[in-house]
Amino acid sequence: MDPRTLRHILRVEGLTPFTGCAILIGLAVTIWEVGFASADWWLFVIAVIAAVLIHIDAHIWNDIMDLEIDRREKSRETRRDRPLVFGWATIAEYRALSAAVTCIAIILAVYLTIYRVFIPVLFAIGFFFDYGYNHPRFALGHRPFTEFYIFPWLVVAVTVTIVYAATGILSILAFILSLLHGMTVTCFAVSMMRRDAPSDKLGNKCTSSVKYPGIPHATIYGIGTMLVALAMIYPLSLILGSMLLAYLLCLTTAVIAAINTVLGAKIDQLCTRALYSVFPDFEAEANTLMLRQVGASMVHAVLIMVILLAFGGII
Repeated sequence: MDPRTLRHILRVEGLTPFTGCAILIGLAVTIWEVGFASADWWLFVIAVIAAVLIHIDAHIWNDIMDLEIDRREKSRETRRDRPLVFGWATIAEYRALSAAVTCIAIILAVYLTIYRVFIPVLFAIGFFFDYGYNHPRFALGHRPFTEFYIFPWLVVAVTVTIVYAATGILSILAFILSLLHGMTVTCFAVSMMRRDAPSDKLGNKCTSSVKYPGIPHATIYGIGTMLVALAMIYPLSLILGSMLLAYLLCLTTAVIAAINTVLGAKIDQLCTRALYSVFPDFEAEANTLMLRQVGASMVHAVLIMVILLAFGGII
């Protein structure tokens, strides 16, 4: 296996805004819930490692699942390496790596279960997102609108799991904040599906953008994220005991979601233009806008952590 394959499988640009940011939010919520001294940081670290491994396994199966589609994608324009397409690795090597990663994650989950009885349930949910979306047997990623509801819950599952591991609390605060970030960063995932629509269509992958190309998916999802952020002000104020803090957290989400909505609307426009005209630069221009959405989403997670820790008296 070419060493470049491992770098591609890690895919920091996909790992960081979802699982990476979920870890940041989980860190802040853990400190808010029980304080730094009372948290079990050893279990926190183990849960983080297991969550990262499951996410990496999802990358492995996504590459296997989308092999024929990737052959048709303009990899230079989207700046993505394709190990299976380029011959850097084989499917057999991918499957072997997946088996190793999965075994380690299960071993870590078993260890965590000794201390946290509900860990198997949380890990089962994580593996559902992994295999349900990416594995050829289920192939939810090849069906319309799954990106709308799968990706946000990935962030929720990671955040709630690591907070539970560290504190023993199934935190409602972790649930709400991770849902807000999950929806915010999913604006990027929906835009990615819009960008990939031409190659997905050639590979018979029936995503929502392929089946309904005339709908501005990224714009609609961004607006929905802003509405959810506003709806969470009152529940958060009850949990946090501070309307000001709840307002700041939800306003931050709404602002970042608005930025992602504007960027997503531009991607929708590019997609519509590509449908009705020759537009060779579509993938490259859409990819640039999408990366800006990733950056905005990462800023969102950092701001949530800073706001929560500042009000908690930590910083």
